[in-house]
Amino acid sequence: MDGWKKVLLVAGGTAGAAAVLYCLLRDESEAKLLPAPAARGVSGDDKKKAPKLQVEHVTKEQVQQILMEIVESQDKMRTHMKILTQELQAKSLAFEGIYKRVRDVQPQDPLERYGLSMMDFDTLLNKYQDDPQVREGIAKIMGVPDVGKGQDKGSSVASGRVVEVHSFMLEELDKLVRHFSMVPNKESYDMKIVTLAAQAVIGAKVEEKFSLTSEDIERAVLKNHETLAKDQEFAKINMKMQQTMAQLMGESPP
Repeated sequence: MDGWKKVLLVAGGTAGAAAVLYCLLRDESEAKLLPAPAARGVSGDDKKKAPKLQVEHVTKEQVQQILMEIVESQDKMRTHMKILTQELQAKSLAFEGIYKRVRDVQPQDPLERYGLSMMDFDTLLNKYQDDPQVREGIAKIMGVPDVGKGQDKGSSVASGRVVEVHSFMLEELDKLVRHFSMVPNKESYDMKIVTLAAQAVIGAKVEEKFSLTSEDIERAVLKNHETLAKDQEFAKINMKMQQTMAQLMGESPP
């Protein structure tokens, strides 16, 4: 499957910051999630509606623009998630409160603004796949987050440590799923935002225990991908995480 098709399979939020559940989401989305629709908490700029586009009339330049807006949304949400993760390490916050925090800063989905479905956009990406700017936009969506200056801890993390971290993540995800199953009126929750809230909760716990950020973990997985691909324990954890996540989303486990 082409890279961008994996990107478009899952509509979620943080895009580049999804590394906390990297192993879980990678198989379906290369850990890059498109911004989800936000009915509440969007800024004045986000509330502006762009003209709805007809797929057959969308130009290459418009596809380039949409890709740029997706990347911008990712960057905004990544920043919000980093701040929230740091706050959760400093103080305890109920999951319901975390959900509201994420909901209030969630950017509006650029595809929704233009009236395009993910299938529509997939068609457009296929149509203009040979354009350098389109390919660059796709690469930015899929690319490893830029951790900026400072030491890159992820590249020095051994495969065994990656497995240990993901085992811990699975334990925390399981706790979170059990908690969410008891939440009143959970049917009213936006499950895409629930997923992001889960990433924030687990990311904070992982960073507190292992001193590794989501970017560190993502880089570690990429660095050790050949070894991890042959690791049966890692595969078992990955499968259980997928099943647990499906349970959280109210879907049938794979």
